Amino acid sequence: MIARQGEFGRLNDEAAEIRKSDAGFEARIVAGHLATGGPIATLTDLLKGSGRNQVDLARDALRYVSSLKPGELAGALDSLKKMPNTGATGLVRTLLLARWADENPADALAWVKSKDTQNNRTSDYSAIFQAWAANDPAAAFAGLNQIPDPGAQRHVAENVLSSMSLANPQGALDLLHQLPPSAQTTSGLTAIFRAWAGVDPAGASAAALALPATESRERALASLASVWALQDPAATLGFVAGLPAGQTRDSALQMALNAISAQDPKAAADALATMPNGDQRNASIAQIATNWAQQDPAAALAWVGNVATGKAYDQAVQNVLGQMDKSDPADAAAFISQMPNAATRDGAITQLATAWSQNDLPGALAWVQALPASEGDARIAALRNVMRTWDDNDPQSASKYILQNFPNDPNFNVVAEQLAGHWVDADPAAALAYAKNLPAGQAQMDSLATVFSNITALEPQSAWNQAQQISDPAARDKSMGTVVASWSAQDPVQASTLLGTLPAGSVLDDATAAVAANWVQQNPAAASQWVNTLPAGPARDGAVTAIISAEGKNNPAASFAWATSINDTTTQQNQLNNVVQQWAKKDAAAATSAVESATLTNQQRTDLLKAIQKAQSSN
Repeated sequence: MIARQGEFGRLNDEAAEIRKSDAGFEARIVAGHLATGGPIATLTDLLKGSGRNQVDLARDALRYVSSLKPGELAGALDSLKKMPNTGATGLVRTLLLARWADENPADALAWVKSKDTQNNRTSDYSAIFQAWAANDPAAAFAGLNQIPDPGAQRHVAENVLSSMSLANPQGALDLLHQLPPSAQTTSGLTAIFRAWAGVDPAGASAAALALPATESRERALASLASVWALQDPAATLGFVAGLPAGQTRDSALQMALNAISAQDPKAAADALATMPNGDQRNASIAQIATNWAQQDPAAALAWVGNVATGKAYDQAVQNVLGQMDKSDPADAAAFISQMPNAATRDGAITQLATAWSQNDLPGALAWVQALPASEGDARIAALRNVMRTWDDNDPQSASKYILQNFPNDPNFNVVAEQLAGHWVDADPAAALAYAKNLPAGQAQMDSLATVFSNITALEPQSAWNQAQQISDPAARDKSMGTVVASWSAQDPVQASTLLGTLPAGSVLDDATAAVAANWVQQNPAAASQWVNTLPAGPARDGAVTAIISAEGKNNPAASFAWATSINDTTTQQNQLNNVVQQWAKKDAAAATSAVESATLTNQQRTDLLKAIQKAQSSN
C-alpha cells in the first residue's frame, strides 16, 4: 500500500491538479482508502477513455495503481508495453514505477534496465529515484551509479535534487557532494539553490557563500539572487552589494535586476548604477528596457539614451521599439525618424514595418511610402515586409494597389516582382494576368520572368506557348529566355532547340549558359559536344564558362583547354586564372606544363605562371 502521496503523486502535473481540486481524495489516498465512488477501472478500460480531462484521468490512474498488490506491478508494466505510447500510458507507467520504487526500488530499477524501451528510460529512472529518495535519500543517491547512461544519470540526479531541495535543501546539497564527479553538475547545484531560495533565501545565501570559489558557485549565487529578488528586492540588492567586486557580484546583480525589472523597472534602473561597464551591464540594460517598455515606453527610451551607447544602446532601443511597434506604432515611427545612427535606424524601420503591417496594413504602407528615398535599402526592405503581408492575404487587391500607386515609386520593380513570386504559387493564371497588365518596363519583365520560371517547372510547353504571346517585344524576349533556361533543368536537349528563336543579346547569352550548365550536370560528354558546335561569340563564351564552373575542380586539364577557346579576352583571362590557381593547388607541375605549351600571348603566359606561384605559396 502507498504510504504517502509524495512518493508518486507529486511526480506528475495531473496529480498536482488533483491535490488542488480534491483534497478529500488525497486524504483517502494517504489513509489507504480507495472508496472514491464506482468500481476501479482495469488497465484496458483506463486507457480507452479519449477526451477525458487530465484531472479525471490522473485520479483514475492513481486509484488503479493504488489498488494493485505488490506482485501485480510488474505484470501491469508488461501489459502497458503492449499498448500505444500516449500521454495516458506515460502517466500510468510513471505511477506504477513510483509505487514499485516506494516498496522495492531495486526490483523496479531492474525491470527498467531489462525490459524498458530506450526512449522511456530517462523519465522512468526519474520516477523511480524520486520515489526512492523520498524514503531513503542516501540509498537512492548511492544507487544512481546503477544507471548506465551518464547523461541519464545527471538528468535524474538534477530532478531528484530539485524535488528534495523544497523540503531539505541542505540534505540535497550534502548528497550532491557525495555523487560521483560526473553527476555533480552545475545545473544540479543551481537547481538546489533556486529551490532553496524560494523557501529560505538567507540560509541559501549563507550556504552558497560557503561553496568553493568556482564557476558553479557563481552560478548558484546568481540563481538564488534571481529567485530572492522576486520576494524581497531590497534584501537581495543588499546581499549582492556585499559580495566582493568582480564577476560573481556582477552575475548575481544581473540576475537580480532582471527579476526586479519585471515588477519595478525604475528601481532596477537605479540599482544598475553599481554595475561596471561590460557585457553583463549591457544585457541588464536591454532586459530592464524591455520590461519598462511594457509600462512606459517613453520613459524607457529616455533612460536608455542616458545610460547606453553603441551596441548596448542599439539592442535596448530595439527591444523597446519591439513593444511600441505593437502598442503605438506611430510614436515608434516618430522616434525612429530622429535616430542618428543609420544602421540602428535601418533595423528599426524594417522591424516596425513588419509589426505595423500585421495590425494596420494601410497605416504601415502609408508610413513606408512616405519614407525618403535616402533610406535606401531600409525602405526597400520595409516595403517588401509590408507588401508581403498584403500579398499573402489578398494578392488581388494588392495588385490593384500596386498598379494604381506604385509606378512612380523608386522601388516599384521590387514590389511588383515580389507579388508575382508569391501569387504564382497559389494561382499561376492570375499571377500571369497581373504581370502582363503591368506597365512595360523592368518591373514587368522581372515579374513575367518570375511567373514563367514557376510555370515552366510544371508545364514547360504551355509556358513556352504563352511566353511567345507577350505583346511587349522586350518582355517577350526575356520571358522566352526564362522559359528556355528553366526548361533546360528538365530537358536540356529540348531547350537547346529553342535557342535559335531568341534574338542575339543578353537574353540569348544567359539562356545558352543556363542550357550548358544544366546539361553538363546530366551528361557532360553530350554537353561538351553541343558547346563545340556553337559559333564563337558571347553565347558560346557563356556556355563555356558554365562548363568550367561545373567541371573545373574535377577536370582542370579539360577546363584549361575550354578556357583557351573563349573568344572575349577579358573573360578568357579570368577563366584561365581561376583554372590554373585551382589546378596548382593539386598539381602545380601539370598546371605549369599546360601554361607553357598553350597558345597564349607572352603577357598571358607570364601572368598565369605568377598565378600558379601565388597559389603554391598560399597552399
